[in-house]
Amino acid sequence: MKSKFTSIVKVRKQQMDRTETFLAKARFKKSELEQELALTSKAIEDTEVPASGTMSVMTLFREKLVILRREKVRLDKNLLVKTNEVNQLLEKYKRDHVEYEKIKYLEEQDFEEWMQKIKKQEQLDLDEISNMLFVNKGR
Repeated sequence: MKSKFTSIVKVRKQQMDRTETFLAKARFKKSELEQELALTSKAIEDTEVPASGTMSVMTLFREKLVILRREKVRLDKNLLVKTNEVNQLLEKYKRDHVEYEKIKYLEEQDFEEWMQKIKKQEQLDLDEISNMLFVNKGR
């Protein structure tokens, strides 16, 4: 049986599932950024200053280090943005879940009321049948 809340429950469930999917994607992307940041930091740490060489070797080393540091700053910014996005999606998911549970509860209450009405009608029908049998038995 469908309740007046059944369609709303489906919509809320879809919203919650969609938010959960976005949250999973954002967490995965955040994890990728963290790995990239760790690799870039390791590359910066592992870069050794040349002990000897020409000026072009020194310039090349310095440019490589500048590029790695810029990449690290870019990854830091992207990670911060992705962390904020994950937090916002988590809050949205929590709100969606609460709304879904509220509507689901209302739907269950509606079903309970419906079942009570059916039970009451069934009891009245059984009483009517028993009265009819009692009257027919007396004839």
